[in-house]
Amino acid sequence: MKKINISVVMYILFLIFLNVSHSDSKASDAPVNIIVIIDTSDRVCEEKHSDQRERDIDILKEIVDQFYKLVEPTIMRGGTIETPHRLAFAVPEQPRVSDPPNEIINRLTIEAPRKRSENPAFQQKKKELIDAISELYDHVQQHPQTGSDIWDWFRSKAESSFSKNHQNLIICLSDGYLNFDVSRPKGTDMRVGALRGDPEAVKKIKNGSEGLRPVGHFSDFNIKFLMLEIQLREANGVKYFQDFDIIQAYWETWLNTMGIKDTEFFEQLDPGGLKNMIENFIQSE
Repeated sequence: MKKINISVVMYILFLIFLNVSHSDSKASDAPVNIIVIIDTSDRVCEEKHSDQRERDIDILKEIVDQFYKLVEPTIMRGGTIETPHRLAFAVPEQPRVSDPPNEIINRLTIEAPRKRSENPAFQQKKKELIDAISELYDHVQQHPQTGSDIWDWFRSKAESSFSKNHQNLIICLSDGYLNFDVSRPKGTDMRVGALRGDPEAVKKIKNGSEGLRPVGHFSDFNIKFLMLEIQLREANGVKYFQDFDIIQAYWETWLNTMGIKDTEFFEQLDPGGLKNMIENFIQSE
């Protein structure tokens, strides 16, 4: 009798374990749509910030590596994936500057293979994507930078980039300042310098008397937003530390009004911290 009871208990435990493992596997298969917005303004100007190009490229390669970690279990397991993971690098336009050539832009998007037999083609596209990243920065540094129009990207490109069938993850590489070398309509750029000495700056942005004009309603999409590489400006070697609160208030308030509530903002991190941040942001899904 005891042997029968032990066998029954062991069988039940096996079924529970099997069910948990199956649930974990399904959770890890939840499709992710990663959109990386690259601020190619003068923050990547070699004369002003000689190391930013390499920092950006290292970050973008790390994102590709983390994307592959999502994809790899599917490749190894086989079968057919109905809704594969996706990764796209977005390069917002700059006023009065020619866009990067399509030969580069067309290689900045990749989708996970739907079945194992597609893996060789996927690996080739992954290599082409990494090559295109370096070519993009070569192109950008050979042309003037008037300001990366992330505001207009959200106005004209965001909705078509999001997917209701995916968890949408936005990673924005930017110094945080939305400024331009040309005049802009009110609400399409930031006045961080003008607000820097105002103790009510953050309050004014949050109550709407200052801030960016909303350009969409994205609450129907499941979206998380992460900004990396905020780089505070300085004078005489002293950083304007108050700028971080102003920058965060600008972005957070603007995104929230458009239905993007889950947001995080970080200044430049050491390589280890960056790797952990990217991995946690992507793999936690």
